[in-house]
Amino acid sequence: MFERYLVGGRLDPPYFPTKPSPHFVGREIIIPAKANGDRTVKDTFTMSHDLEFYAVSIRTNSNNVEDYWNLMIDGNFVAKNIHCKNYEEGLYFQVAHPVAAGKEFLFEYHTPQGDRRNFELMFHFLTEHNVDLVLTETTDLGNYPDPSEEPVDDQQPPDTPEDGIQLPITWKPFISVVDAYKWTQNLGVSVNFANKLDAANYVTEALALLLNTCDGFKEMIQKHKLTINIENGNGANGYFDPASGKVVISKTYDYTNAATIAQMEYSTGQKSSPDKLRTIIHEIGHWLHYHNIGSQQFFQYSALDPDNYGVKTILSNAQSSYIANNLCNYATKWFPIEFVPETFTAKITGVPIDAKIWEWYEQYGGYKCMGW
Repeated sequence: MFERYLVGGRLDPPYFPTKPSPHFVGREIIIPAKANGDRTVKDTFTMSHDLEFYAVSIRTNSNNVEDYWNLMIDGNFVAKNIHCKNYEEGLYFQVAHPVAAGKEFLFEYHTPQGDRRNFELMFHFLTEHNVDLVLTETTDLGNYPDPSEEPVDDQQPPDTPEDGIQLPITWKPFISVVDAYKWTQNLGVSVNFANKLDAANYVTEALALLLNTCDGFKEMIQKHKLTINIENGNGANGYFDPASGKVVISKTYDYTNAATIAQMEYSTGQKSSPDKLRTIIHEIGHWLHYHNIGSQQFFQYSALDPDNYGVKTILSNAQSSYIANNLCNYATKWFPIEFVPETFTAKITGVPIDAKIWEWYEQYGGYKCMGW
């Protein structure tokens, strides 16, 4: 019975190693910043001696969920489409893969972003005693365009032109991020587009819409600092940060399909407007609300809901149902903090507003363009 478990069992290779000496080989890969677009970086190497491969450690500065990596040996996958990018203590294979000298290791990294990536890899090998492994490698970073230069956002609002903002604003899609930056600078708005042209066009189109359709918005951005950044959305499409005063739109937001997403959310009653610009308008609606009522009142309203986005609310069941049916479901969350920008977004994009909804909007200090 004992022999039955030894022969072809868990104590046989590759489940149990045959080589006695540990050997660790490190790799550092620096992926430079490039213009946005799908990128694949390939790191290929071979080892000088036969070995057994039982684990890999990996550490990176990227937290982008869209990034993933593959690892192949001699054309066979050991790891495929792995989105987790930090295995500092090692990803153990539960087997000791035998790899003959000269067989190819291929590490592939895929990212849709242009940001710089830093990688540290450590391969856990076993060899015979007194073997000095020699690595022969090549790294293919691909051929991708460099990012366009964009001035660094110093968190200070650019100077507004002496002659002020001339209305109506003329807007058309930009062909470079730098041109979009200069356009917003002339409005007195601080921006960081993260070198994303689709994001720059999304934001600037929304600013043009607000300036041309909301009488009073021009004065608000001249009186109060408006900062719009494309950065990590912390799991959301966007947010407004009262502490810093900045509006954030996620750099992973699907700007190309914004119209389709907005229509779907509107049709299912989740959000209040089918307009493709609804996300940025909603976040600017927060900014307007904050400056319209002042920080003290804004934080008092923020504290009304006992658990923000949870099930607890100051609204009665009847009130929640009314808002969900006559505006949208999202407006019932963190009431009235999300209610106000959802109402503003609907109003500015031409969605009719119910009288009771508007009464609540005025009660909680929602910003009103002149003539509303």
